[in-house]
Order: sequence, then structure tokens, then C-alpha cells
Amino acid sequence: MEKRTIILSKRHNEVKVAVLEDNELVEYYAEREDLNNIVGYIFKGRISAIRRELQGIFVDIGGNIDGFLPLSDYHFARKGKEPKVGEEVIVQITKEPYGTKGPRLTMVITIPGRYMVLMPYVQSVGVSKKIEDKRERRRLQSLSRKILPRGMGAIIRTSATGVEQTKLKKEMQTLLKEWKDVQKKFDSERAPALLKSEEQLEIKITRDLYIPEFSEIHVDSKDSYNRIIHYLKEKNIPYKGKVFFYKGEKHIFESFGVLKSLDKIYRRKVWLKNGGYIVIDQTEAMHVIDVNSGKYSGKKNQEQMVFETNLLAAKEIARQLRLRDIGGIIVIDFIDMTDERNREKLLKRFGEYLKRDRTKVEVIDITGLGLVEVTRERIRRSVSLMFIEPCPVCSGKGTIFSKPYLLSLLESYIEKNRDELVGQSVTCFVHPILLEYIEEKGKERISSAIHGRRIHMKFEPDPSLPYEKIKIVRVFKDRVVEEEI
Repeated sequence: MEKRTIILSKRHNEVKVAVLEDNELVEYYAEREDLNNIVGYIFKGRISAIRRELQGIFVDIGGNIDGFLPLSDYHFARKGKEPKVGEEVIVQITKEPYGTKGPRLTMVITIPGRYMVLMPYVQSVGVSKKIEDKRERRRLQSLSRKILPRGMGAIIRTSATGVEQTKLKKEMQTLLKEWKDVQKKFDSERAPALLKSEEQLEIKITRDLYIPEFSEIHVDSKDSYNRIIHYLKEKNIPYKGKVFFYKGEKHIFESFGVLKSLDKIYRRKVWLKNGGYIVIDQTEAMHVIDVNSGKYSGKKNQEQMVFETNLLAAKEIARQLRLRDIGGIIVIDFIDMTDERNREKLLKRFGEYLKRDRTKVEVIDITGLGLVEVTRERIRRSVSLMFIEPCPVCSGKGTIFSKPYLLSLLESYIEKNRDELVGQSVTCFVHPILLEYIEEKGKERISSAIHGRRIHMKFEPDPSLPYEKIKIVRVFKDRVVEEEI
């Protein structure tokens, strides 16, 4: 396993975490009051609608949009019973709200711990695939069955490797108590109600990512540092020489070289070490990633140059998926290769890079056009949304109407309303950049459009107007009309 460095910064009401593997940024998390990550929260909800054509149930959990619960989850938890509108159910959020969609819900509840995840409604025991030693897998499964109550199941995490029975049993008792507390609240609270929230980010990251043999943690907040130490002491996890309180004058992210790497989170183009680059675009339905050779020509033959660029791109793409937390369907257009063996090597290596991802990722195949299809589970909103928002000028399109086209729209407006505009005083408010273009290139065209008509037209700059909008104010016999084009 690569050396893992966890950098945690806390300022006011915001916690930011950068995860480095072999000094390269691979994951980034941030939580603040207006962007809480509610995945893992458990609610007492009320069924508001049953949509069998969607194979789902809508559940009111107290938010702006009802959550969506798959019908199969309900049947699993209720042992084949049928749902009723108004029925109260215990649900857990598995995916954050996305766009106009509400949160995704499940009734297959999980209570996460350091070494295992308790699953009260599941009877099987699963072991992390990253524990490859067969003897250790059998040992952990056997131990888990001994300490689990009948009728309950668990998932054994990678961090349980080598952990003795007493530690596992102690954690199981803690998880069982948490589950009983949830059940008590369900019986006493009125729906909709929050029954259990997730741990604070610093504890969640420590719980899920800190492995003493391979990890170290650096924290710039005394409060967070003490909280982490308390958690590790409570769990009897070694931390001396592994957890550090940062006292430097520079921002902790600057000291560890994180700030430069964060720049890549929201850049459309990401350069590769050999001069090639990848371009990441988002559509309504998917992300599309294009690989280009760029400045790299190489002294070797063309096929070898393309293969090397594709390998570098595969590694960078796997990292960017984690770093930006991109979910859903991803289509990758690698540079075409003629050698079938190189295509197979590329897919194999790409799969190896993706194994480092803690989120479920699946490589579907190479299509007939040479495109690689990937699906990655979407759990929380893409981290890039914390850095960027739709452009107020182009509304997120990435392009805006040209100045000549906007001028032609204004001409069309005049021609369409020419008879009505006779005798009126017309003021056109436009963005200063567009006004400059009209004064340089459009005066004759506007004069021609109003020629021979008693139309008094003037232009005024308005920096507050969006670039693509023209505001028209018409005055005729003390009557004022405002419109926009």
C-alpha cells in the first residue's frame, strides 16, 4: 500500500481534508454549514407516494424534495409486505440530492465502525475484497459470526486485518448500542425526524482512511487534533508519531503542496507529464473525457507514443475521478491504437489504477468506436461544485452569442416593430462591451434600419446587464414600455 498522508484544515465553520498517496493528491473533502454531506444519515420518514411504474416509493424525510426508496429495498426489509401511503419507515440516505432529484434512500440500514459495518437487516457476513489473504478472510468471517447477534450481518473492513477478537467484539457492542438508540428514537419521535447523523468529517476520515502502518495525519486545528486523538485512544489505535498538530506560519495546504494540485479539480484541461493532456466535459447525462497527444511527439514510433500517452492518461483519469468525485456514466476517448495487445494492456492497467478507488467503479468495455465506458457510483455531489458555479453570462453553456449575432437580433427587432416604433423615443441599454462593438461596427446598420421613420434611438451602457441581454425602454405620449431581447 502507498504511503498515505491526510492533511486536515479547519477554519471557522469549514473543514477541508486532502488525502495524498505517495505525495500525490488523490482525494479531497470539504464540509461547511451550507453544504452538509448527509449521506449515512438515518431518518424516520413517512411514505408520501408509491410509484410502481418506477419500482419506487417516495418518502418524506423533512427536506424540500421527498427521497426515493427502491421498492425492492422495502420488500427486503419488510419481508415481502406491501407499502402503504402514510406508513412510517426507517430509512438511510445513500446518495445526496442531485439537481431536481431528491436523496436516494435505503431500508438496508448500515451502522459503520472502524473495523466493521453492522447491517441489522442482513444475515450474511462480507469481507473487504482488499483483504486478499484467504486465511485472514476465513478468520475474520469466523470471528464475526461468533460475535454477531442472530439475524444480523456485517461487512468486515480492510482495517480489521490482524485485529484480535476482543477489539472486534468491543466495537460490535458499540455498534449494537447505536442501533438500539436509533430504534428507541424511531418509537418516540414523530415523522419526519432525524434519528442518527454521521460522524464529523475529521472523525469519519480518520475512521475510514487512517491505517497506522501506512498513514499519518497533520492537523492545523487544536480542536480537531484533540478530537482525533480522543477517537484513536478510545478505539485503542496506535497514533504516536503518526498524528501531528501543525504549527507552521503558512497555510497547511501550502506547506504540503496541496494548493497547486487543487487547481486541477475545476480545470477542464489537465496536462500529462509528457505534454499530452485530457479534457473533461460534463453533459446532462454523463462525463466525457478526451485524451490528446498534445505537445508530445516522441522519438519512438507512433504506436508506442500513443500507447505511452494513453497509459499516462489512464492513471490521471483514475486519479481525477477520485479527486473530483465524479459519478454516474463516464465515457473515455483514448487515442486510437492499432495493436490489439496494447489495447488489452491499457484496459488491464486502467483497471489496476481504478482499484485504488474506495467508491465502486466498473469498466464496461471498449465500444466499436474505441470508447471506454465506465460507471462510478455517485454518492455525494461532485467536489468541483464547491469551487465553481454556472457562469452568469453563459448560464453554464461555456459559450455566449457573438457580438455580430446580437447586433443582428437588434436589427430584427427593429424591422419587426418598425411601424409601432414610429414617433417613439427608444433607449437601448446594453453591456459596455457590446456597446463598443455597436458604435464601431453597427451605427450604419442601425441607421439603415430606422431610415425614413420618425424613430429616435439611442444607446446607453449598463454594466449590470448580462452580456447577451439588450434592455429596451420605449416612451410614447407619456407611456413607458420595457422589454428585453
